[in-house]
Amino acid sequence: MRKSILLLLFLGIATSLKAQFFIAGGHFKGGIPVSKLKQAVDKTFFPTLSGILLYEFYAQPIQAGLEVSYGIYGTKMEVRNDLYPGFVEDFRIRRNNNYTSGMAVFRYLPSMTSKLTPFVEIQVGANYLYSRFKIRPTIFEDVVEAGKDMQDWAFAYKVGGGIQVPLPGIDGGKLELRVNYQDGGNMQFLTRGDTNYLPDKGDGEFEYKPRNSPLQLINVSVGIVVYDAFR
Repeated sequence: MRKSILLLLFLGIATSLKAQFFIAGGHFKGGIPVSKLKQAVDKTFFPTLSGILLYEFYAQPIQAGLEVSYGIYGTKMEVRNDLYPGFVEDFRIRRNNNYTSGMAVFRYLPSMTSKLTPFVEIQVGANYLYSRFKIRPTIFEDVVEAGKDMQDWAFAYKVGGGIQVPLPGIDGGKLELRVNYQDGGNMQFLTRGDTNYLPDKGDGEFEYKPRNSPLQLINVSVGIVVYDAFR
């Protein structure tokens, strides 16, 4: 009896999964600061690349999944010969300000039968900002020193929507245009001009002038998603 129940349960799950499918894709996004973030970093642009994986529930206008994003919102390179006491060689300092994000995604599709597919979307997760530096004699030589200047993370959410347009030539492929508003907790982070090197202080020290603000952005994105991507 137990084996029969388990067999029926397995067949039911297998049939259900067969009738449902996954959607996978990628986006290029641009984030424009608003509200408190605009006051803190008015002209800083936040570009990111993201990958998204969604699961569409059978016969329901609901999709759920995960989106992971990464971008560099500022980079600076300078050549100095006063980084190490007793050495007068030139060293390159490359500093990148990095932005990563992981969000659970929930979508509602008002119409599933029209050629153009609109959707509204809520995302909940976290943002992680960190600034890394690398020091090397030239771009072609090994790194002498590397590390993180600053890092911070905070809870975040996004609210928005978009529309999907069928792509000819790609089976199940759709062009996706999307806009959302992002907000969350306060974060401490650096931008391109917030780090200075003071060679006359001690043996040489870096001076930081961090910003503190929620990561409030209007995100505009364009991407491609493929329905039933793993069939």
